[in-house]
Amino acid sequence: MVIKKKFKQVISLLVVVGVLALGGASMAYAASFGNRLSGASSTESFQIKYNGAAWNYSSSPYKSTSFTYVRNGRTLMNKVAYNGKVTGSVWDDLRWGDKYTTKFYWKRGALK
Repeated sequence: MVIKKKFKQVISLLVVVGVLALGGASMAYAASFGNRLSGASSTESFQIKYNGAAWNYSSSPYKSTSFTYVRNGRTLMNKVAYNGKVTGSVWDDLRWGDKYTTKFYWKRGALK
């Protein structure tokens, strides 16, 4: 009886660890802005890497769309899409505090 209980506990623990390792913790944050013609998105992978994208297609009323990652007032990455899609990634800072927070910004350029 005790062996069966221990066995069930071990199996349960392995299932939880497997879910967290393979799927549950792989995507922590995702956001998308704009529309199918002009917009931007940011996803956080494994809580340590940010993947950004911006798109601006020829039928968009805007000349460009861009995204920027900033930490502690410093620009880590800035990408601009004029006709098509651009992507880029930055690594997170694992320290705690506001100055270590990675922020995502996006904007559209002037109208055509």
